[in-house]
This record gives sequence, structure tokens and C-alpha cells, in this order.
Amino acid sequence: MPSAQRLHHMRGWGFLGEKLFAHDLWHFNRKTVSYAFLNGIFWACMPIPFQMVGAAITALILRCNVPVSVGLCWLTNPITMPPYFVIAYTVGAWILNSEALSLPNEITQAWIQEQLALIWLPLLSGSILIGVSMGFFGLVSLRLWWRWRVNHEWKRRRRFPRFIRRSGADHDAIRTVDRSGRRLDDHESQ
Repeated sequence: MPSAQRLHHMRGWGFLGEKLFAHDLWHFNRKTVSYAFLNGIFWACMPIPFQMVGAAITALILRCNVPVSVGLCWLTNPITMPPYFVIAYTVGAWILNSEALSLPNEITQAWIQEQLALIWLPLLSGSILIGVSMGFFGLVSLRLWWRWRVNHEWKRRRRFPRFIRRSGADHDAIRTVDRSGRRLDDHESQ
């Protein structure tokens, strides 16, 4: 992925310009990445073209990580979109308490265009529900994972001094004593 500086020098960013390339929107921390998961997964579930543009603009509003938000839009790609749209439509029809259309043996673009007036509201409703719920699931699970990872690292760091003590090294790990008992200089111990 190109860096923010390289993308910034490309032309055509229009009104987004300087705001899109603010340093805090490209920095990885618990808050910006978890909100980017909420944002990116939500936009990935929307049945509209140019999901990445919506994710980038919403990332500016939420002040979350732009690359993660835009990258998560590719969860729904040309391979995963058809099954996802069927699931979103089914969920939307269930929410609206309407009868779902039966699918023909062969789904063609002409059939979809004919049925678009009937399927757009259940599809959009199901997509919004799935997008919001999966986005919040992503936010919560990422924050829990991040907290677990930080705690794990702190526990690992606390165990490290015990290893030094057991091996006979000094607690400060700066000075070293050779077998003759004389103290070595820093240069020699390194």
C-alpha cells in the first residue's frame, strides 16, 4: 500500500485534500483502528458502488484510521457479494415481515433489474442491520483483543527480570563479573 505522503502528492483529492492526510488518521492505535473496523465493515455491507469513498469520508468524520477503513471495504468483493446480498435480502425481508422472493434457477442481470423495485428495501434494511451489528462486533472484538495483547505483553515483560535473576546476571544487566571476580568495563561486557 502506498504511504500517506505518496498519496498526498497525487492530484485529484479535491475537497478532501489536507483533511484526508492528517497524521492522526493514518496512525495505528486502539481507538483509531477499532473505529476503523466499525466504519469499514459497515461500508463493506452497503449494497452501493464506491463504498471506499463513503468509508474515507466517514473516517474523516469519526477520526479513525483511513487505510483500515478503506481496506475493510474489500470484505465484499465480486466473489463474496452474491452470497452476501442473498443473506442481506433474506434478513431484510424477515425484518420487514415481508415474503422473500423465490430465486430462479439462473440469476441474470435482467432478472435483477426487473426485481429491483421489489428487492431494494429489504436488501437495504438487511444490509444496514448486518453492517451495524457486524461493525460493532468488529469494534468490540478488536478492543478486547488489543487489551488482551497489551496485558499479555506486560506479563511477558514482568517475567523477563526473573529470567535474568535465575541466570545469575545482575538485575540492572549493566555490569558483568567474570570468573576471576574483577569487574568488566561496559565496553568489554557488551
